[in-house]
Parts: sequence; structure tokens; C-alpha cells
Amino acid sequence: MGFFPSTPAGPQDDGPTIEHTREDPTVEEARDVYIVEEAGRRARAIAHEVFGGVGRSALTGLGLGGPFRGLLRLDVPFHSLETHHDREQEFLAAVADDALLSAVPLLFVVGPHVD
Repeated sequence: MGFFPSTPAGPQDDGPTIEHTREDPTVEEARDVYIVEEAGRRARAIAHEVFGGVGRSALTGLGLGGPFRGLLRLDVPFHSLETHHDREQEFLAAVADDALLSAVPLLFVVGPHVD
């Protein structure tokens, strides 16, 4: 009797295997994703300046087509509904004035940052 178990038995049959079927992105697809990610970083920087900080952010749905290129969630400090609304309008105006962000349409979800 030993302290180590015997060698675990493998599967009884080979069965179906899982294969990786996604091809590597093309240079153009990789460039498009990079541009959307850069737009997300730029929007986060603007939100940090306008709202006085950004707690968390997440860029999802990096679509390479359709009306929006991605969804950017920004959790920002929340003081009051009126202040938040005013700062949201300021943020959206700054986004519209930015050359990159006006060319890369993102959907923004601006919510309160909770510690």
C-alpha cells in the first residue's frame, strides 16, 4: 500500500475531440480591433477628466460591423442625478469633438461607481 494513487485511467474510448476552428485574424481585423480598443482608452480618459475618475471600465462586443463598434461601460463617481446628467452631456460633447471617437461609434453605458 502506497501513499500515491495509481495512475489515473484515461477515457475508455477516444470519442469526439474538440478542435480549434477559429482562424487567426487578418491584419485588417487585428487593426480594426486595435482602433476600437484605442477609442475605448480615449473615451475612458475623457470620462476620467469629466467625471473626476473612473472606477471600472469594460469594452465588450468588439463588432466589426453594424452601427456600433463596441459597448463601453464606465463606472464613474456619482454625486447626484442632476450633476451626473450634466457631466454625461459634457462627456458626450467631448466624445463628439474627438476625431477618433467621432469616427469609431461606441455605445456608452455610464453608471455609478460603487466602492
